[in-house]
Amino acid sequence: MRKKADIGPNASFDDYFKLVDADMVPQMRAMRDILSRALPEATEGISYAMPTYFQAGKAVAYFDAGKGYMGFYPTPGPIVKYADELKPYKHSKGAVQFPADRPLPAELITKMAQFHLAEIKAGTAPRRPRKPQPKPIVTMPGFVHDALTDADLMARYEARPPYQRNDYLGWITQAKREETQLKRLDQMLDELRAGDVYMKAEWHGKQA
Repeated sequence: MRKKADIGPNASFDDYFKLVDADMVPQMRAMRDILSRALPEATEGISYAMPTYFQAGKAVAYFDAGKGYMGFYPTPGPIVKYADELKPYKHSKGAVQFPADRPLPAELITKMAQFHLAEIKAGTAPRRPRKPQPKPIVTMPGFVHDALTDADLMARYEARPPYQRNDYLGWITQAKREETQLKRLDQMLDELRAGDVYMKAEWHGKQA
């Protein structure tokens, strides 16, 4: 049997419901009915491996079945807006858990979905933060390699964490003037000798 995480973006809600525990399917269908009425112009789809309603080119609300609860994910804005009404329910910055043994609060879900849709249309919905891009790996120049070898510090350099090694090389090679590059190289060598310094700050880690 396929897992929910394996569901494709082109799957239908009905395809998805087949992967949910049978006792949660009625709640899933009830949530679908509430959101379909709340967002009559929205389209159904799958995003982040969850049933999702889309409108105006954006995801308005997600939902999914958990163990003993129906998860509703309307993004942070509606949760802040209706914080008082959400007090009876377990919730976090972007998610609400409605107990599976109680009827879904249709009016509250409707208000939250419609509030986020209004945010989207007004351009006030917060954007998802972009994941930071990893720093490019810097190749060690020959003069740095020679300096580490001549100073018998290669083992200490290689014992430093990868981020420190890469930062040192990037810092040295980004300098436009040879004089500045050599000055930064000397600082790196001094810090490797000291063993407890990184970029003029205290550092305690494994040393060769």
